[in-house]
Formats: sequence, C-alpha cells, structure tokens
Amino acid sequence: RNKVEGYIDDRLLLLRLKSVKKISTLIVQMVGMAFLALLSGFIVLFLSIMLGFFLGHLLDSYYAGFGIVTLLFILTFIFSIVYRKKLMRKIISGIIDIILDKKEDDD
Repeated sequence: RNKVEGYIDDRLLLLRLKSVKKISTLIVQMVGMAFLALLSGFIVLFLSIMLGFFLGHLLDSYYAGFGIVTLLFILTFIFSIVYRKKLMRKIISGIIDIILDKKEDDD
C-alpha cells in the first residue's frame, strides 16, 4: 500500500513539474512575442512616416503621401478582418503546440 501511495505521489509531482515547465515555456515565448510585436510596431511606425514623407515629396503634396500610407493601413486592416479566423487558428495552434510539446520525454 505504501508503494502505491508513493507511486501516486511521484506521478503527481512529475505532473506538476511538467506543468510548470510547459507554463513557464509558454510565458517566456509570449513575453518574447510581445517584445517582438512592440519592436515591429515601432519599425512599421517609422517606416510609414518615412514612406509618407517620401511619397509626399514625389507627389509635391504631403497630404497625398500620407493619404496613400493611410490607405495602405486601411487595406491591411480590412485584410486582417477578412482573414481573422485563419490568423486566430494559426495563433491558437501555435499555443497548443507549445503546450502539447511532443519533443520532450514523457516517461
């Protein structure tokens, strides 16, 4: 009987340790993705400002240059609305792959 209780305790401890490992991996990857998203946002911001000024210089109208950049953002927004289900499936499947990682040893 003591061996069975010890075995159950060991399996519960192993399950807790694996859970902590998976949760910590998920949190680290989410923080990394958030940092990359923030950095990407700044890159897009400054590139769009540059593009607005460049197009404004070419067209001799900063209104037209920044209007074209705004139109590109509107088209990107519409594209993301139309394909949001596919995008969400990819994100959710990535999270599930992290949680159900098949590469680790399941002894």
